[in-house]
Amino acid sequence: MIIYQCKKPKLIIILCLLVFVGLSICIYIDYILPELYQYHLVRSYANNNNNNNNNDDGSIQTRTPIILLWNDFFGDSRWSLRKDDLIPSHLRNQLKCPVYECVITNRREYLPALELYDAVVFHVAQPRSIIKSVPSRRSSKQLYIFALMEPPAETKHILRNENGFYNLTMTYRLDSDILWPYKWIMDKETEMRVAPAEFPQWRKQFVHENDDDFLKRLWPQKVKFSAWFVSHCNTLSEREELIKQLQQYIDIDIYGKCGNYSCPRSSTDCNRLLDEKYKFYFSFENSVCVDYVTEKLYNIMEYNVIPVVYGGANYTRFAPPHSYINAEDFENPKALADYLLYLSQKPDAYMRYFWWRHYYKLINYSPFCDICKKLHEPNYHLKTQIYENIEKWWLGNMCRFKMRIKF
Repeated sequence: MIIYQCKKPKLIIILCLLVFVGLSICIYIDYILPELYQYHLVRSYANNNNNNNNNDDGSIQTRTPIILLWNDFFGDSRWSLRKDDLIPSHLRNQLKCPVYECVITNRREYLPALELYDAVVFHVAQPRSIIKSVPSRRSSKQLYIFALMEPPAETKHILRNENGFYNLTMTYRLDSDILWPYKWIMDKETEMRVAPAEFPQWRKQFVHENDDDFLKRLWPQKVKFSAWFVSHCNTLSEREELIKQLQQYIDIDIYGKCGNYSCPRSSTDCNRLLDEKYKFYFSFENSVCVDYVTEKLYNIMEYNVIPVVYGGANYTRFAPPHSYINAEDFENPKALADYLLYLSQKPDAYMRYFWWRHYYKLINYSPFCDICKKLHEPNYHLKTQIYENIEKWWLGNMCRFKMRIKF
Protein backbone atom coordinates (compact mmCIF):
# COMPACT_ATOMS: atom_id res chain seq x y z
CA MET A 1 0.00 0.00 0.00
CA ILE A 2 2.83 2.36 0.88
CA ILE A 3 4.64 1.51 -2.38
CA TYR A 4 1.50 2.32 -4.44
CA GLN A 5 1.09 5.72 -2.70
CA CYS A 6 4.70 6.61 -3.48
CA LYS A 7 4.41 5.75 -7.19
CA LYS A 8 1.32 7.89 -7.81
CA PRO A 9 2.98 11.31 -7.14
CA LYS A 10 5.93 10.25 -9.32
CA LEU A 11 3.57 9.45 -12.19
CA ILE A 12 1.92 12.86 -11.88
CA ILE A 13 5.32 14.56 -11.91
CA ILE A 14 6.38 12.63 -15.04
CA LEU A 15 3.14 13.56 -16.84
CA CYS A 16 3.58 17.22 -15.94
CA LEU A 17 7.14 17.13 -17.26
CA LEU A 18 5.98 15.58 -20.54
CA VAL A 19 3.32 18.29 -20.96
CA PHE A 20 5.91 20.98 -20.20
CA VAL A 21 8.38 19.53 -22.71
CA GLY A 22 5.65 19.28 -25.37
CA LEU A 23 4.58 22.91 -24.90
CA SER A 24 8.21 24.00 -24.94
CA ILE A 25 8.81 22.26 -28.25
CA CYS A 26 5.70 23.91 -29.76
CA ILE A 27 6.81 27.36 -28.55
CA TYR A 28 10.32 26.76 -29.89
CA ILE A 29 9.10 25.70 -33.32
CA ASP A 30 6.50 28.45 -33.67
CA TYR A 31 8.25 31.41 -32.08
CA ILE A 32 11.90 30.96 -31.13
CA LEU A 33 13.20 29.13 -34.22
CA PRO A 34 12.04 31.81 -36.70
CA GLU A 35 13.72 34.44 -34.52
CA LEU A 36 17.03 32.53 -34.63
CA TYR A 37 16.92 32.57 -38.43
CA GLN A 38 15.64 36.11 -38.75
CA TYR A 39 18.96 37.96 -39.08
CA HIS A 40 20.22 35.57 -41.76
CA LEU A 41 16.93 35.67 -43.67
CA VAL A 42 16.63 39.46 -43.55
CA ARG A 43 20.16 39.89 -44.94
CA SER A 44 19.61 37.22 -47.58
CA TYR A 45 16.31 38.75 -48.59
CA ALA A 46 17.79 42.25 -48.77
CA ASN A 47 20.76 41.08 -50.86
CA ASN A 48 18.43 39.23 -53.22
CA ASN A 49 16.39 42.39 -53.75
CA ASN A 50 19.46 44.58 -54.27
CA ASN A 51 20.90 42.22 -56.83
CA ASN A 52 17.70 42.08 -58.86
CA ASN A 53 16.52 45.66 -58.94
CA ASN A 54 17.68 46.37 -62.48
CA ASN A 55 17.71 44.48 -65.73
CA ASP A 56 20.63 44.66 -68.16
CA ASP A 57 18.83 47.38 -70.10
CA GLY A 58 18.53 49.53 -66.98
CA SER A 59 14.79 49.03 -66.49
CA ILE A 60 13.38 48.32 -63.05
CA GLN A 61 12.77 44.67 -62.23
CA THR A 62 10.55 43.71 -59.34
CA ARG A 63 11.62 40.90 -57.03
CA THR A 64 10.46 37.35 -57.54
CA PRO A 65 6.98 36.82 -56.03
CA ILE A 66 6.86 34.20 -53.29
CA ILE A 67 3.86 31.91 -52.65
CA LEU A 68 3.41 30.30 -49.22
CA LEU A 69 1.47 27.06 -48.76
CA TRP A 70 0.02 27.73 -45.33
CA ASN A 71 -1.16 24.23 -44.40
CA ASP A 72 -1.09 20.65 -45.66
CA PHE A 73 -2.98 19.18 -48.58
CA PHE A 74 -4.50 16.06 -46.98
CA GLY A 75 -1.36 15.50 -44.92
CA ASP A 76 1.02 16.42 -47.74
CA SER A 77 2.93 19.58 -46.84
CA ARG A 78 4.27 19.80 -50.41
CA TRP A 79 0.87 19.61 -52.12
CA SER A 80 2.29 16.90 -54.45
CA LEU A 81 5.12 19.22 -55.49
CA ARG A 82 8.62 17.73 -55.58
CA LYS A 83 10.34 19.91 -53.00
CA ASP A 84 9.61 22.13 -50.02
CA ASP A 85 10.86 25.09 -52.05
CA LEU A 86 10.28 25.41 -55.80
CA ILE A 87 12.33 28.11 -57.52
CA PRO A 88 11.56 29.59 -60.97
CA SER A 89 13.53 26.92 -62.84
CA HIS A 90 11.30 24.25 -61.25
CA LEU A 91 8.16 26.10 -62.32
CA ARG A 92 9.53 26.34 -65.85
CA ASN A 93 10.91 22.80 -66.26
CA GLN A 94 8.69 20.69 -64.00
CA LEU A 95 5.33 22.47 -63.89
CA LYS A 96 5.71 23.89 -67.42
CA CYS A 97 4.39 27.27 -66.33
CA PRO A 98 4.34 29.90 -69.11
CA VAL A 99 4.99 32.53 -66.42
CA TYR A 100 7.47 30.96 -64.02
CA GLU A 101 9.33 33.71 -62.16
CA CYS A 102 7.95 32.75 -58.74
CA VAL A 103 8.95 30.76 -55.69
CA ILE A 104 6.60 28.29 -53.99
CA THR A 105 7.40 27.21 -50.44
CA ASN A 106 5.74 25.44 -47.53
CA ARG A 107 8.25 26.83 -45.00
CA ARG A 108 6.85 29.74 -43.06
CA GLU A 109 10.38 30.72 -42.04
CA TYR A 110 11.48 31.12 -45.68
CA LEU A 111 11.03 34.87 -45.23
CA PRO A 112 11.58 36.72 -41.94
CA ALA A 113 7.96 37.83 -41.63
CA LEU A 114 4.68 36.32 -42.82
CA GLU A 115 3.41 39.59 -44.24
CA LEU A 116 6.26 39.57 -46.79
CA TYR A 117 4.78 36.71 -48.84
CA ASP A 118 2.96 37.80 -51.96
CA ALA A 119 0.32 35.08 -51.75
CA VAL A 120 -0.73 32.66 -49.01
CA VAL A 121 -2.70 29.56 -50.00
CA PHE A 122 -5.08 27.97 -47.48
CA HIS A 123 -6.36 24.41 -48.00
CA VAL A 124 -9.88 24.64 -46.61
CA ALA A 125 -10.43 20.86 -46.51
CA GLN A 126 -7.70 20.70 -43.86
CA PRO A 127 -8.82 21.48 -40.27
CA ARG A 128 -7.23 24.54 -38.77
CA SER A 129 -4.30 23.87 -36.44
CA ILE A 130 -4.50 24.97 -32.81
CA ILE A 131 -1.24 26.92 -32.93
CA LYS A 132 -0.96 29.66 -35.58
CA SER A 133 -4.18 28.78 -37.38
CA VAL A 134 -3.79 31.96 -39.47
CA PRO A 135 -0.91 34.43 -39.93
CA SER A 136 -0.59 36.81 -37.02
CA ARG A 137 0.00 39.81 -39.29
CA ARG A 138 -1.11 40.60 -42.83
CA SER A 139 -0.08 43.06 -45.50
CA SER A 140 -2.61 44.85 -47.68
CA LYS A 141 -0.47 43.79 -50.68
CA GLN A 142 -0.91 40.08 -49.99
CA LEU A 143 -3.35 37.74 -51.69
CA TYR A 144 -5.05 35.20 -49.42
CA ILE A 145 -6.29 32.28 -51.49
CA PHE A 146 -9.18 29.93 -50.65
CA ALA A 147 -8.15 26.53 -52.09
CA LEU A 148 -10.33 23.41 -52.31
CA MET A 149 -10.76 20.51 -54.76
CA GLU A 150 -13.46 18.77 -52.72
CA PRO A 151 -17.22 19.55 -52.64
CA PRO A 152 -18.74 21.81 -49.96
CA ALA A 153 -19.52 18.86 -47.68
CA GLU A 154 -15.75 18.35 -47.22
CA THR A 155 -15.11 21.89 -46.00
CA LYS A 156 -13.36 21.74 -42.61
CA HIS A 157 -13.43 25.47 -41.80
CA ILE A 158 -16.28 27.44 -40.24
CA LEU A 159 -16.63 29.81 -43.18
CA ARG A 160 -18.83 32.35 -41.46
CA ASN A 161 -15.74 33.17 -39.38
CA GLU A 162 -13.71 33.74 -42.55
CA ASN A 163 -15.91 36.27 -44.35
CA GLY A 164 -13.77 39.14 -45.59
CA PHE A 165 -10.63 37.01 -45.25
CA TYR A 166 -9.91 35.75 -48.80
CA ASN A 167 -8.98 37.70 -51.93
CA LEU A 168 -9.05 34.85 -54.45
CA THR A 169 -10.64 31.43 -54.84
CA MET A 170 -8.91 28.36 -56.31
CA THR A 171 -11.40 25.51 -56.76
CA TYR A 172 -12.93 23.16 -59.32
CA ARG A 173 -15.78 25.62 -59.97
CA LEU A 174 -15.73 27.51 -63.25
CA ASP A 175 -16.45 30.81 -61.48
CA SER A 176 -13.27 30.52 -59.39
CA ASP A 177 -10.56 33.14 -59.81
CA ILE A 178 -8.10 30.31 -60.41
CA LEU A 179 -9.57 27.15 -61.90
CA TRP A 180 -8.29 23.93 -60.30
CA PRO A 181 -9.76 20.95 -62.17
CA TYR A 182 -8.60 17.37 -61.86
CA LYS A 183 -7.55 17.36 -65.54
CA TRP A 184 -7.60 19.59 -68.60
CA ILE A 185 -8.64 18.69 -72.15
CA MET A 186 -6.08 19.94 -74.69
CA ASP A 187 -6.52 20.24 -78.46
CA LYS A 188 -3.71 18.20 -80.04
CA GLU A 189 -3.39 20.48 -83.06
CA THR A 190 -3.47 23.90 -81.40
CA GLU A 191 -2.06 22.73 -78.02
CA MET A 192 -4.62 24.98 -76.37
CA ARG A 193 -6.55 24.01 -73.26
CA VAL A 194 -10.17 23.67 -74.35
CA ALA A 195 -11.93 22.52 -71.19
CA PRO A 196 -13.09 22.83 -68.51
CA ALA A 197 -14.62 26.07 -69.70
CA GLU A 198 -18.01 27.76 -69.65
CA PHE A 199 -18.24 27.74 -73.45
CA PRO A 200 -15.71 25.25 -74.85
CA GLN A 201 -15.28 25.20 -78.63
CA TRP A 202 -15.42 21.50 -79.46
CA ARG A 203 -14.52 20.13 -82.86
CA LYS A 204 -17.34 18.67 -84.92
CA GLN A 205 -17.74 14.93 -84.51
CA PHE A 206 -17.95 12.89 -87.68
CA VAL A 207 -20.82 10.41 -87.62
CA HIS A 208 -18.84 7.36 -88.78
CA GLU A 209 -15.57 8.18 -87.02
CA ASN A 210 -14.57 4.90 -85.39
CA ASP A 211 -11.38 3.84 -87.17
CA ASP A 212 -9.52 2.85 -84.01
CA ASP A 213 -7.89 -0.42 -85.07
CA PHE A 214 -6.64 -1.21 -81.59
CA LEU A 215 -10.13 -0.89 -80.13
CA LYS A 216 -11.53 -3.09 -82.88
CA ARG A 217 -8.99 -5.79 -82.04
CA LEU A 218 -9.79 -5.41 -78.35
CA TRP A 219 -13.56 -5.71 -78.78
CA PRO A 220 -13.76 -9.57 -78.71
CA GLN A 221 -11.97 -9.57 -75.34
CA LYS A 222 -14.53 -7.27 -73.73
CA VAL A 223 -16.62 -10.05 -72.26
CA LYS A 224 -17.61 -8.24 -69.05
CA PHE A 225 -20.38 -5.67 -69.04
CA SER A 226 -19.68 -2.96 -66.44
CA ALA A 227 -17.58 -2.16 -63.38
CA TRP A 228 -17.62 0.25 -60.46
CA PHE A 229 -14.74 0.86 -58.04
CA VAL A 230 -15.99 2.42 -54.82
CA SER A 231 -14.88 2.93 -51.23
CA HIS A 232 -17.62 5.21 -49.85
CA CYS A 233 -20.81 3.18 -49.58
CA ASN A 234 -23.24 5.86 -48.34
CA THR A 235 -23.11 9.19 -50.14
CA LEU A 236 -25.04 12.43 -50.46
CA SER A 237 -25.65 11.72 -54.13
CA GLU A 238 -27.22 8.34 -53.28
CA ARG A 239 -25.32 6.85 -56.20
CA GLU A 240 -25.38 3.48 -54.46
CA GLU A 241 -29.18 3.42 -54.78
CA LEU A 242 -29.00 4.13 -58.50
CA ILE A 243 -26.52 1.27 -58.89
CA LYS A 244 -28.87 -1.10 -57.04
CA GLN A 245 -31.68 -0.32 -59.43
CA LEU A 246 -29.45 -0.68 -62.48
CA GLN A 247 -28.42 -4.13 -61.23
CA GLN A 248 -31.99 -5.29 -61.86
CA TYR A 249 -31.30 -4.99 -65.61
CA ILE A 250 -27.54 -5.27 -66.19
CA ASP A 251 -24.45 -6.92 -64.68
CA ILE A 252 -22.32 -4.60 -62.56
CA ASP A 253 -19.13 -5.87 -60.90
CA ILE A 254 -18.53 -3.75 -57.80
CA TYR A 255 -14.94 -3.57 -56.53
CA GLY A 256 -13.84 -2.30 -53.13
CA LYS A 257 -15.43 -1.95 -49.70
CA CYS A 258 -18.96 -1.76 -51.07
CA GLY A 259 -18.87 -4.80 -53.36
CA ASN A 260 -17.99 -8.46 -53.70
CA TYR A 261 -14.84 -8.01 -55.81
CA SER A 262 -11.37 -7.00 -54.73
CA CYS A 263 -8.73 -5.28 -56.82
CA PRO A 264 -6.34 -2.47 -55.76
CA ARG A 265 -7.57 0.46 -57.85
CA SER A 266 -4.06 1.77 -58.55
CA SER A 267 -2.53 -1.57 -59.54
CA THR A 268 -1.46 -2.26 -63.13
CA ASP A 269 -3.41 -5.53 -63.23
CA CYS A 270 -6.54 -3.78 -62.07
CA ASN A 271 -6.23 -1.08 -64.73
CA ARG A 272 -5.58 -3.68 -67.42
CA LEU A 273 -8.65 -5.63 -66.33
CA LEU A 274 -10.82 -2.55 -66.70
CA ASP A 275 -9.22 -1.53 -69.98
CA GLU A 276 -9.45 -4.90 -71.73
CA LYS A 277 -12.42 -6.76 -70.27
CA TYR A 278 -15.15 -4.21 -69.48
CA LYS A 279 -17.38 -2.18 -71.78
CA PHE A 280 -18.67 0.41 -69.28
CA TYR A 281 -17.53 2.06 -66.07
CA PHE A 282 -19.73 4.03 -63.64
CA SER A 283 -18.09 7.39 -62.92
CA PHE A 284 -20.60 8.38 -60.24
CA GLU A 285 -19.73 11.34 -57.99
CA ASN A 286 -20.37 11.26 -54.25
CA SER A 287 -21.88 14.76 -54.32
CA VAL A 288 -24.15 16.33 -56.93
CA CYS A 289 -22.65 19.82 -56.97
CA VAL A 290 -22.16 22.50 -59.61
CA ASP A 291 -19.01 21.87 -61.72
CA TYR A 292 -17.88 18.99 -59.50
CA VAL A 293 -16.14 16.55 -61.90
CA THR A 294 -13.32 14.42 -60.55
CA GLU A 295 -10.81 11.76 -61.49
CA LYS A 296 -13.76 9.33 -61.57
CA LEU A 297 -14.32 10.62 -65.11
CA TYR A 298 -10.91 11.80 -66.26
CA ASN A 299 -8.94 8.73 -65.19
CA ILE A 300 -11.42 6.46 -66.98
CA MET A 301 -11.12 8.48 -70.20
CA GLU A 302 -7.55 7.21 -70.43
CA TYR A 303 -8.86 3.64 -70.89
CA ASN A 304 -10.80 1.79 -73.58
CA VAL A 305 -14.06 1.85 -71.67
CA ILE A 306 -17.05 4.20 -71.85
CA PRO A 307 -17.65 6.23 -68.67
CA VAL A 308 -21.24 6.57 -67.45
CA VAL A 309 -21.34 9.80 -65.47
CA TYR A 310 -23.64 10.96 -62.69
CA GLY A 311 -23.14 14.29 -60.97
CA GLY A 312 -24.15 17.93 -60.72
CA ALA A 313 -21.99 19.37 -63.51
CA ASN A 314 -22.94 20.40 -67.01
CA TYR A 315 -20.64 17.79 -68.54
CA THR A 316 -20.58 19.51 -71.94
CA ARG A 317 -18.24 22.01 -70.29
CA PHE A 318 -15.83 19.33 -69.08
CA ALA A 319 -15.49 16.61 -71.73
CA PRO A 320 -15.98 16.30 -75.50
CA PRO A 321 -19.50 15.48 -76.68
CA HIS A 322 -20.17 11.78 -77.21
CA SER A 323 -17.21 10.77 -75.02
CA TYR A 324 -19.40 9.74 -72.06
CA ILE A 325 -22.98 8.73 -71.20
CA ASN A 326 -24.82 10.94 -68.72
CA ALA A 327 -27.20 9.03 -66.45
CA GLU A 328 -29.29 12.17 -66.00
CA ASP A 329 -30.13 12.22 -69.71
CA PHE A 330 -32.43 9.24 -69.05
CA GLU A 331 -35.82 9.19 -67.40
CA ASN A 332 -35.15 6.16 -65.19
CA PRO A 333 -32.59 3.40 -64.56
CA LYS A 334 -34.27 0.99 -66.99
CA ALA A 335 -33.98 3.45 -69.88
CA LEU A 336 -30.28 3.90 -69.10
CA ALA A 337 -29.74 0.14 -68.82
CA ASP A 338 -31.53 -0.45 -72.14
CA TYR A 339 -29.22 2.00 -73.90
CA LEU A 340 -26.11 0.37 -72.44
CA LEU A 341 -27.39 -3.04 -73.55
CA TYR A 342 -27.95 -1.65 -77.05
CA LEU A 343 -24.37 -0.30 -77.26
CA SER A 344 -22.94 -3.57 -75.94
CA GLN A 345 -24.38 -5.33 -78.97
CA LYS A 346 -23.40 -2.67 -81.54
CA PRO A 347 -19.59 -2.40 -81.72
CA ASP A 348 -19.66 0.37 -84.35
CA ALA A 349 -21.94 2.55 -82.22
CA TYR A 350 -19.88 1.72 -79.14
CA MET A 351 -16.57 2.70 -80.74
CA ARG A 352 -17.87 6.08 -81.88
CA TYR A 353 -17.61 7.17 -78.23
CA PHE A 354 -13.83 7.30 -78.71
CA TRP A 355 -13.81 9.70 -81.70
CA TRP A 356 -12.37 12.51 -79.56
CA ARG A 357 -9.01 10.78 -79.10
CA HIS A 358 -7.99 11.83 -82.62
CA TYR A 359 -8.21 15.49 -81.61
CA TYR A 360 -7.84 15.83 -77.85
CA LYS A 361 -5.74 14.58 -74.97
CA LEU A 362 -5.88 14.82 -71.19
CA ILE A 363 -3.19 16.86 -69.45
CA ASN A 364 -2.23 18.10 -66.00
CA TYR A 365 -1.68 21.80 -65.47
CA SER A 366 -0.76 23.23 -62.10
CA PRO A 367 -2.95 26.00 -60.66
CA PHE A 368 0.22 27.47 -59.17
CA CYS A 369 1.13 28.55 -62.70
CA ASP A 370 -1.97 30.74 -62.73
CA ILE A 371 -1.19 32.11 -59.27
CA CYS A 372 2.28 33.06 -60.49
CA LYS A 373 0.81 34.67 -63.60
CA LYS A 374 -1.61 36.69 -61.48
CA LEU A 375 1.22 37.90 -59.25
CA HIS A 376 2.95 39.28 -62.35
CA GLU A 377 -0.05 41.30 -63.45
CA PRO A 378 0.63 45.06 -63.23
CA ASN A 379 -0.36 46.48 -59.85
CA TYR A 380 -2.03 43.24 -58.77
CA HIS A 381 -1.56 44.26 -55.14
CA LEU A 382 -3.67 47.37 -55.66
CA LYS A 383 -6.75 45.29 -56.45
CA THR A 384 -9.10 45.30 -53.50
CA GLN A 385 -11.19 42.18 -54.24
CA ILE A 386 -12.31 40.51 -51.02
CA TYR A 387 -14.89 37.77 -50.57
CA GLU A 388 -17.06 39.50 -47.99
CA ASN A 389 -19.28 36.40 -47.74
CA ILE A 390 -17.19 33.38 -48.68
CA GLU A 391 -19.71 31.14 -46.91
CA LYS A 392 -22.49 32.17 -49.29
CA TRP A 393 -20.22 31.95 -52.33
CA TRP A 394 -19.12 28.42 -51.51
CA LEU A 395 -22.25 26.93 -49.95
CA GLY A 396 -25.17 28.85 -51.44
CA ASN A 397 -27.30 26.58 -53.69
CA MET A 398 -24.24 24.82 -55.07
CA CYS A 399 -25.39 21.22 -54.45
CA ARG A 400 -28.72 19.48 -54.97
CA PHE A 401 -30.40 16.37 -53.66
CA LYS A 402 -33.22 16.00 -56.20
CA MET A 403 -32.10 14.13 -59.32
CA ARG A 404 -33.50 14.30 -62.83
CA ILE A 405 -33.27 10.54 -63.29
CA LYS A 406 -36.01 8.96 -61.17
CA PHE A 407 -34.99 6.09 -58.92
